Amino acid sequence: MPYAASSAAGTHRRRPTTVSKHYRTAKIGSTTYQWFRKNTDPKFTTTMNYYAGRKQRFQLQVYYQGSWYDSGSEYFAVGTNGKSVVTLEAPGEAGIRARVRSSYINGSSGDTVNSTTHGAWKYITFTN
Repeated sequence: MPYAASSAAGTHRRRPTTVSKHYRTAKIGSTTYQWFRKNTDPKFTTTMNYYAGRKQRFQLQVYYQGSWYDSGSEYFAVGTNGKSVVTLEAPGEAGIRARVRSSYINGSSGDTVNSTTHGAWKYITFTN
């Protein structure tokens, strides 16, 4: 699932990443997932404090045969409004489970103002 990316976001004091374009929220086992149609592009908005040149790291993992596998990470700029918006391209097939999180990485995120901080994983799944 490639990133279709938009960006704009801010600094370190984290507020949760919000998920949009899903049609349902429900649990698979004990984990809450946001459910998407297989052709819907999930949209994630992360809010953090703005700092000039700051970027958030967006990480994607895919679930396969009982384990989570890294599918890549990429940095996206944080806008002066403190928001960074990332859109994932829909996979076009049902049954895929994934999780994403946004992080501030001291040094790699464009500044050294704060300590490295990882947001909570957001779980998504795709259906017909």
